[in-house]
Amino acid sequence: MRILIANDDGIEAAGLRALVRVFSEAGHEITVVAPDGERSAASHSVTLRRPVPVRRSEVARARRAFAVSGTPADCVKLALRCLAPDTEFVLSGVNHGYNMGTDVLYSGTVGAAMEGALGGVPSMAVSLGRESADFEGAARVALRVFRMLASSPLPPLHIANLNVPETGEVLGLRAVPLCRIWYDDRYDRASDADGTEYYTLGGWLSESIPDGKDDYHLLLRGYATLSILSYDLEDHGETERWEASCRSLHFA
Repeated sequence: MRILIANDDGIEAAGLRALVRVFSEAGHEITVVAPDGERSAASHSVTLRRPVPVRRSEVARARRAFAVSGTPADCVKLALRCLAPDTEFVLSGVNHGYNMGTDVLYSGTVGAAMEGALGGVPSMAVSLGRESADFEGAARVALRVFRMLASSPLPPLHIANLNVPETGEVLGLRAVPLCRIWYDDRYDRASDADGTEYYTLGGWLSESIPDGKDDYHLLLRGYATLSILSYDLEDHGETERWEASCRSLHFA
C-alpha cells in the first residue's frame, strides 16, 4: 500500500523514522512529508497568505521525503494535493508524548491525521508516552492496528487515534473513550526594558481526574488504547433542541 507518513515532531524525529522502518519492512511504499522542525500543539492549523517552503529530503527506507516549513496539517494537505496524490493511507507519528483525552484538540499529530480523513484517505495518529523511547515497539503496535483497519475500514471522516503506554510491556489493546483531562495551568511572566510582557505556559496534569474506563486510565495500567475520532464536534441533540428557539427569533 502507498502510505504517507507525517508528524508534528519534525522530519528528523525518531518516532517518524521508526514508522518508516517498520511499515517499509512490511512491504509498504512510504512517502514522508513532515515539518522541518517541531510543530507540537499546532492542532489542525494551516498556513494562509504566505508561501510554504518545501525541500526534498532523505529518510532511510522511504521512497521519497519532503521537509515542509509549515504545520502538520499543511504537510498532509500538500501531500494529498501535490506531492503524493496517490496516497492510500495516512500515518501521523509516532509522537513522543500521549495524545489522549482532551489533548486531541491541541495535537498536531491528530490534526495531520484528521486532514488525511478530510482528504478522503483512511488515517491513523500514533503516540507513545514521553517516558519511553521504544518507538520501534510503538510502530509495531501501529502495524497490527493498521492491519485491523485494512480488514474493517472506518467510516469516512473518522480517524484511529492510537496511544501506546510508556510502561514497557503492552498488556493488550483496548478501544475506549477519551478522558476529560485538565491541567493546573501556570503562566510565568517576564518583561523587557520597553515594558513588553511575556507569558510562558507551564503547569502539570491535574491529580483530581476521577478514575474511569478511558484512554488516560487504561494507559496508566499498561494498555494501548484506540479511540475513533471524527471531525464533527457538533452536539446534534443540543443543536436540534435549539432549533425551535432559533426559529422564534425574527429579524427585520
